[in-house]
Amino acid sequence: MKKPLPRRIIFIFFAASAALFSLPAAAVSDRRIEDARFACLAFIKGEQEKARPKAIRRAQVARFWVVSFLTGKFEADEVLEFSEQSESAESDIVARVKEFCSGRENVSIHAAAVYAGESPRPLPSTTDIGLDPRIYSCASYSADRESRKYRDQAKAAEFWAFAFVQGNISVRYHPRVVVSVSDKRKIVRALKASCARNPTRNLLDQTAEIAYRVRPDWDQGDWD
Repeated sequence: MKKPLPRRIIFIFFAASAALFSLPAAAVSDRRIEDARFACLAFIKGEQEKARPKAIRRAQVARFWVVSFLTGKFEADEVLEFSEQSESAESDIVARVKEFCSGRENVSIHAAAVYAGESPRPLPSTTDIGLDPRIYSCASYSADRESRKYRDQAKAAEFWAFAFVQGNISVRYHPRVVVSVSDKRKIVRALKASCARNPTRNLLDQTAEIAYRVRPDWDQGDWD
């Protein structure tokens, strides 16, 4: 008999400078986006020219989350490519999200990201947030965590890493699996420890290594 698919159950198993941000790094935090509770309707409203500043900022953060999620998904699918034409690459991704969200206003941005990832395409090397995970190093992350001036940039990197793991899990287990935001602290703790050991590695490679140590806590089996 098939097991019902849990929506939010993740167990973490682990072995015992700063980039420039065009959107203030302090704004890169939103539990509703990270926990798949940010609806398409809120995203569409935030993308409108006459939207309120708060709605616009949340839509920008949602864009960053989608690109970060797709980075993890495409890496797991072994189709990850980056484009230096960041603006057009991001616009292409956003167009896919809007296409999905049209008529599905109450569906989450998580579902829209899964849909956008069904047709692999080059991702922007940087986004409105400005973080390039291929350049941002573990040394920079560790230093930023201890810096009052750049601590928010480290928080943005953690936001990116958590979204990357969510995208990676959607490929390795099931598209509807959502890594609960309550588990983010475990991933951040792993990132902090592993970056301290590997200061020369970049955020992309280090997060990918962590992602493959994350697994659901139910017995693995056939999903079909």
